Amino acid sequence: MIHSKPWKTCAVVLSLGAAVHTGEARALTPTNVTKVARVTGATPSGEFLPNPNQTHTNYEVMGTDLGILWDKGGGEIFALFGDTFGHGWCGNGGCGGGWRSNVLAKSSDRTLADGLTFSTMIQDTSRHAKELLYSKKIDNDEITVIPTAGVTVGSRHYIHYMSVRHWGDPGKWDTNYAGIAYSDDNGQNWVKHASARWQNNAARTNPFQMAAFVKNGGYVYLYATPNGRFGNVYLARVLEGALLNINDYRYWDGNGWSASQAAAAPVVMGIAGELSVDYHTGFNRFLMTYLNEHRQAVVMRDAATPTGPWSGEKILAAGTSFPGLYNAFIHPWSLSGADMYFVTSQWTPYNTFLMRATLTDDAFSDNLLSEPGFETQAATPVMAPWWLVGNGGVDRGVGQARTGRNEGFVRYNSGWNALKQSVAVQPHTDYTLRGWVRTSANSTEGYFGARGVGNGPIVGEVPFGSLTNYSQLTVTFNSGPNSILEVYGGIWAKNGDTWMQLDDVSLTRGANLVGQGGFEQQPGATATSPWYVEGKGGVDRGLGFTRSGANNGWVRNDVPGWNALKQEVAVTPNTQYTLSAWVKTSNTLNEGYFGARMLRGGPILNELKLTQPLGGYTQLSVRFNSGANHSVEIFAGVWANNGDTWLQADDFVMTRD
Repeated sequence: MIHSKPWKTCAVVLSLGAAVHTGEARALTPTNVTKVARVTGATPSGEFLPNPNQTHTNYEVMGTDLGILWDKGGGEIFALFGDTFGHGWCGNGGCGGGWRSNVLAKSSDRTLADGLTFSTMIQDTSRHAKELLYSKKIDNDEITVIPTAGVTVGSRHYIHYMSVRHWGDPGKWDTNYAGIAYSDDNGQNWVKHASARWQNNAARTNPFQMAAFVKNGGYVYLYATPNGRFGNVYLARVLEGALLNINDYRYWDGNGWSASQAAAAPVVMGIAGELSVDYHTGFNRFLMTYLNEHRQAVVMRDAATPTGPWSGEKILAAGTSFPGLYNAFIHPWSLSGADMYFVTSQWTPYNTFLMRATLTDDAFSDNLLSEPGFETQAATPVMAPWWLVGNGGVDRGVGQARTGRNEGFVRYNSGWNALKQSVAVQPHTDYTLRGWVRTSANSTEGYFGARGVGNGPIVGEVPFGSLTNYSQLTVTFNSGPNSILEVYGGIWAKNGDTWMQLDDVSLTRGANLVGQGGFEQQPGATATSPWYVEGKGGVDRGLGFTRSGANNGWVRNDVPGWNALKQEVAVTPNTQYTLSAWVKTSNTLNEGYFGARMLRGGPILNELKLTQPLGGYTQLSVRFNSGANHSVEIFAGVWANNGDTWLQADDFVMTRD
């Protein structure tokens, strides 16, 4: 990319040890990060890294960035780069002569311990890497076209790219649109599809301008951010065969999949730039990496399912060790063992490098909060991803932490003083927040809890007074309509100099995986996300037909055929689950079913068959194994074979055994 120099310094945390735990999806953390080899450019004096590609002489690639990697089939990967310079390169960042907006390499190298060796690069003349996607190279019109992701489906290859209008301040740029290009000749030539595009808006805030692709379960998942490096992460998906059909994309709205892009809700809170997402088959976890400018580091998150919940950030590589680092594109062939390889860029010397991290079990497990113990905070008062209201900071190595070396604190003689962090959540879902708090003896009014963004409504909190020793506080709450929440711990200083210390904070999702299992949050009589209906059905709102609460779901028909309430639920592969719900039916029922199956009408995983009417609410329960799936479809329905037939259902619960 041609853009301003990024940050210079930040913190890094390293630890040792690793093991691959197959079968169970465990939370992970990266450790022991090392630079393995140079991928592009010439070796400067004093550098002793392997440099297998010698791209400066072999392909006139003297300076470049990115290095997006994906399996292209045929025993090769593609390695896709951004703004590239040859003879006349300025030698310090993205500038100079021989400019191509994007170039592409191939590799069949599976021995990554000594570097990433190219088979070749796509060339337009001998020993000259070809520009794949044309750009106007006119500032405030289209200054460049930068690739952000790649994927292969069958024999067709796809590139997600952004049309950059203007480079702005460090980490900021404007795009015209994002689009998809494709190649049917093994990457030699590419076509920008005319309608497979996400147009940016006048405010330059469209959330689908930079992307990462992941294939899973017959879909291509598209993780995306707005232009620049300061947005949240959003998610869409499309069937593998429909990548170029923009109207076929469905957007994650926090509960389910919507046809409306405007309904998209974050799956991860930024600050995020240059995404990479892939699936680790050894650990059964999805991995996400990106640059967080505020933390001045490339970070990693992980999740058991594509929609999350995603863990908090863990530092993968940082500027103190690798100055000017700004991406980490995961190598798809390094995702079965403990060692994960990835390609990174450094602004100076504006080239790319292969790096390695060892993945180990995360002591904080499925914690959704980043920096829970404040251990990788760079320096007081640097707080990201936490932020401060009032006065406070981070105690670093002063012997006041509950565990580790650091803890957060607030301290002042008046007013509200608090530590806060934003987190993406699923609406209308149960969560548990925990943290360890200690205060001064004169503290009389403190609060620990969660609320809507911008000091929005409180969804749960616990008050506390003076806590002379670290005490664990616990808040269980429902997220309500929110897809983003602020967690906080703070005190009102009313008695002179007053302080609070906070450490080891965690947020975890409740056990029930069914969204809106009691239908209480459904806005109308028509079932909406996350519920959907096959045949005829909807929601009874306040009609007195429920098992509990005000609402229930229903299906009813007097025409022969299948009628069902359905919901897609994210699961961990090869895991046992129990699904239950309360159901009653008309006395005409003679064939009904309750259970779980694979998506899109796939095989049944397990079900109960109903052959007799249920005159009153009766709890039904089935156990099933998720198999190789990351999502399943749960259902309760009837065949209307005997005249007017109906089913009512309420209080769905699905838990991992």
